[in-house]
Amino acid sequence: MPIPPHSPSSDPRDQWTVYDDAPTAAEPTPTRARGPRRIRRRLIGVGTVLTLTAALLGLGTLVGKDNRASAMVGHPEVLREGCIWDSSGNYVQNCKVWSESQHKFVIVQIRASNGSAKGVYLLDGMRARDDRSAWTTDVQAAKVYDGRSDTTLVMPAGGASSFYTDWDGGAGDKNVTIKQETFLTQELPDYLATNFGVSKSDNAIVGLSMSAGPAVTLAERHPEQFKVVQAMSGYYQTDNPIGALGVLATQTLVSNYTNGIVNMWGVPGSARWTANDPSKNIDKLKQNGQTLIISSGNGFPSPTDMAKLSQSDLINAVALEILSAVSTVLLQLQLAQSGVSVISLPNYGVHNWANWDRGLGAGKDDVLAALNKTPAVTAKTQLVSAAGSPEPDGVAKATAAARVAAAAPVETPAVLAALSGSTQESTTPSASESAESATSATESTTPGTSSVTTTTTTQNPSSSVAPSPSADSTTSTSTPDAPTTTTTTTPVPTP
Repeated sequence: MPIPPHSPSSDPRDQWTVYDDAPTAAEPTPTRARGPRRIRRRLIGVGTVLTLTAALLGLGTLVGKDNRASAMVGHPEVLREGCIWDSSGNYVQNCKVWSESQHKFVIVQIRASNGSAKGVYLLDGMRARDDRSAWTTDVQAAKVYDGRSDTTLVMPAGGASSFYTDWDGGAGDKNVTIKQETFLTQELPDYLATNFGVSKSDNAIVGLSMSAGPAVTLAERHPEQFKVVQAMSGYYQTDNPIGALGVLATQTLVSNYTNGIVNMWGVPGSARWTANDPSKNIDKLKQNGQTLIISSGNGFPSPTDMAKLSQSDLINAVALEILSAVSTVLLQLQLAQSGVSVISLPNYGVHNWANWDRGLGAGKDDVLAALNKTPAVTAKTQLVSAAGSPEPDGVAKATAAARVAAAAPVETPAVLAALSGSTQESTTPSASESAESATSATESTTPGTSSVTTTTTTQNPSSSVAPSPSADSTTSTSTPDAPTTTTTTTPVPTP
């Protein structure tokens, strides 16, 4: 694939200092007399080079395109091609990633894992710089998620006032093309998989202030890519007059995007605004079994805040965090009504990076736990009635049924056959064989082996349980002619 043209003089990375031990100039090589011994040494050297070249060609056949990603997993000490070490240290390297949708290079700061394919995407705030992420300046994220965390940190630069979304039209007087969602969910994952071995699925995303709501939205819209989202000091109710005014104020004051109120998602109140309002799509988090972690400060400045911030900055920081706290409480109420599982982290302080530094550290264990957790099948299960329409409380029913069935012993086929025969001769069904019962369960055995067991006992027209996509596949069917009991056990590999 040809390298997209660009002007070296306009590339901000060309002005950076390379922080490594490589020599800056070639050292003079001492001259020697060319005798027979020198010639023999050269012949041996040429032979060695040819042998190594042949070996590498063979290795290239083994490490093809499909295997390259796995070969690149981890190794934070290895500087990737086209990247340079960042001055912040902590094995952070600065890489230029081409965005075809935006027709430009995007600088992404990356700290490779020690061997894990999991990634944590860290979005910047309202005043994001194009040359580096604030996660390497205002907060040392690579120290919070150090090598023991064993995750690849992905910190894209830029995105000021963009709301990390795909705009319908150009932004500002320069008609800037903004396709942040496309970059974060298509172009950047391809680059990370090829060069750092980062998986395209089951990652985490973290946002703050302006990017907190978009982080939740990206998780809602791309559940296969992000299984956990952490949002700090966000504004989550945007599809309303007050929210639209907040978006307009943000884009106008910071980036002079006076046309963003229309060019981003169309006219306020349209379908695109609804689709990008995180509070109106939280049911997707429940359906997909994702983890949401939220926090905000209380708006009260600490002594350190009062000492560091000017009077005007302090007033703004207090006001912005109070507004965020109100929006966060409203989101918590909406989450409670929808039955979405959420982890709320207590925090204090105003709208500044000291707040988010604490929040990142406080949420790290929950983020890592969610990344390493394999969601239960019932977490994404929805009961379907005989008519085929989903029941709104299907997840709750499936979870309760799973607990009941998990406590029951798994019967052998001979016992099941005897039970089936006795059931057909019974004229009065027992409580567990009532006409309306339909139970689906997921049961694990010892840590060494695991199995999925589904037991269905019914006398009414067949109902089914649709589990989420997983490595195991279990189906249950029954006919209205006679009560039947069917058990299917599918081995599942232990992760």
